[in-house]
Amino acid sequence: MSRKKKTFLIVFSIIFIIIAGGGGFILYKMWPATWERGAPSMGLPIANTDVIHVLGGYGPKPWMDLHNGIDYGCNASVYIIAWCDMRVRGIKFWFNDGGGHWQTNVGLAYNWKYTFDCVFESWALNETYGNLQLAEIYVKVGQKVSRGDVIGKLLYHGSGTHIHFGMKESGNDVCPYLFLSPSAKTLFDTLWAQYGDGGVACNTTLV
Repeated sequence: MSRKKKTFLIVFSIIFIIIAGGGGFILYKMWPATWERGAPSMGLPIANTDVIHVLGGYGPKPWMDLHNGIDYGCNASVYIIAWCDMRVRGIKFWFNDGGGHWQTNVGLAYNWKYTFDCVFESWALNETYGNLQLAEIYVKVGQKVSRGDVIGKLLYHGSGTHIHFGMKESGNDVCPYLFLSPSAKTLFDTLWAQYGDGGVACNTTLV
């Protein structure tokens, strides 16, 4: 084999390894936690429900066309736990211009069809507090978590502290309440009766 061909083969092999390695890492991040084809039966994401004092429902609101999740407002710092088996797909730290605060979004997937956005809104009004919240995210991208595992700790930085819990089915927003296990739904209903923001928890009749 000529020197030119050997050089080409070496360069091609290096490029192939780099591309294959990058593709493998992307696939690793995107791989679902389970091959179950159906919907998950979920628990609540709050470890200590005693700190919940406000619940915001799914559906149209006076301040937006669609509130695409359920808000769990907390009056103290609290651990956030996995509501089903999932894989962590992404972690995003950013400033919410609309809300005027820093927040951390944790994206997770149950399978190829059902995904979640668990948003840690500690009501960090400056980047320093925002970074404190980011440091309390205990999972990494690509990590598989089992139901009940701690994902992170929601810090209490103000009266607006809450977890925004969003869920998608094949890329479309759906109401998480519809997928709660019977025991979780019973607990949620009890909490909603005390702390719900009025109306119904799950308004899927969007206008």
